[in-house]
Amino acid sequence: MAFDDVRFFGAAIFTDSNDPDGPWATVLVDHSDEEPWFRLTTTDPTGSDVSVAAMAETERLMRFILTEQPERIGRTRPNPPAS
Repeated sequence: MAFDDVRFFGAAIFTDSNDPDGPWATVLVDHSDEEPWFRLTTTDPTGSDVSVAAMAETERLMRFILTEQPERIGRTRPNPPAS
């Protein structure tokens, strides 16, 4: 992942543990201005099972990062409401 003051972008690459030299599933990640704050694109035009699983895993990772570790991609944690 890379980021600047405005947006973040990157890619997640997954291999099949049973065929590590086979085709890799690559998911591109890009900043979005509306929830969930990121956009995912697979580079596999066939939508193979490996790519579908990679998309789901990348979405899970991005939600975790934005919720638990936003500073890793140049974001700040939201302030809790004052009580």
